[in-house]
Amino acid sequence: MTRSDFVHGDQEGYQRPGGTLPTSGRRDALRHTYHGRVPSIDERVVGSALGLALGDALGAPFEFLRARNIPEPIPALERPWLSEPPGSTTDDTAMARNLMRSLGACGRFDAADVLERHLEWFRSDPPDVGTLTGRVLRRIAAGEDPAAAAQAIWNERGPEVSAGNGSVMYCAPLGLAYANRPADLLELAPPLSALTHVDGRCRTAVTAVTLGAAALVRGEPASDAARSALSAVEDLEGGEELEFLVEAVGGSRAIDGPDQGFCLFTAGAAFQALVRPGDVETELRRVVSLGGDTDTNAAVAGALLGARDGVRGLPSGWLDRLRDADAIRAEAEALVPLAGIRGQATP
Repeated sequence: MTRSDFVHGDQEGYQRPGGTLPTSGRRDALRHTYHGRVPSIDERVVGSALGLALGDALGAPFEFLRARNIPEPIPALERPWLSEPPGSTTDDTAMARNLMRSLGACGRFDAADVLERHLEWFRSDPPDVGTLTGRVLRRIAAGEDPAAAAQAIWNERGPEVSAGNGSVMYCAPLGLAYANRPADLLELAPPLSALTHVDGRCRTAVTAVTLGAAALVRGEPASDAARSALSAVEDLEGGEELEFLVEAVGGSRAIDGPDQGFCLFTAGAAFQALVRPGDVETELRRVVSLGGDTDTNAAVAGALLGARDGVRGLPSGWLDRLRDADAIRAEAEALVPLAGIRGQATP
């Protein structure tokens, strides 16, 4: 696998083979403002949470379609999802809200509390639950030890089908709450993933996305935030592949085939959207147009884009059609004090 031009392009002696992604954050620091105004930390936190929900709701009606079957232009929050009305969100947002509520109530990441909220939601018979997530939660609900249940499902299914995007899809709020404690994320992100997804690639994807979200909330330019997050996970399982996919998804690597739910596809598509020049609406439409697991890919991309541009950068018409928007906003606002707590320097 080739080294990523995006990550390594600034290194001395690196020969640039040609690429499409930016290698400096200087221009994007100026580009991603709202009428020349840099978003505040609270606007970035709320923007990320609502961006996740918007991406989820935008992509939900087109989930699992091939790219060639996605309509153009994409109807934005105008079609129902399953039996739910337009503007509805899926399990992606439901689990992200569980995480936000837990962080707000506990004032920190508490794995047991997050898991209990996931179980309460699972017992409510939601309209959709991811396959691997459902298998793990079902065994835990039946009384099995949580860590043993998650590991057992991985052992039974094997690595070929156990690196789904069910943990990366909802992880961004952890990065928001620990925005100024990025070193802590290296320790906390893997256990968050392992509540349901123990595969090393899932842990890597969650670590990268939470680090990226944290850097954006701190106000780092998009390219710098992406590069530092990808560099931090480069030596972890799947880290080098994630670098490659940031440039390759939607181009040399289609993400609408049988392996469409792969966690690194989702993280790669999100970071790619983050560092492209388009605004939130443009990039979320493009991510959905790639087909595949459209709701999850757009949810993670929306979380990063919302952290980049702030809530004012989100499409106002979409927000008007988003179900539970006010409740999501309130849950995100509870994370703002946590985002301001300072810890160790960026890894």
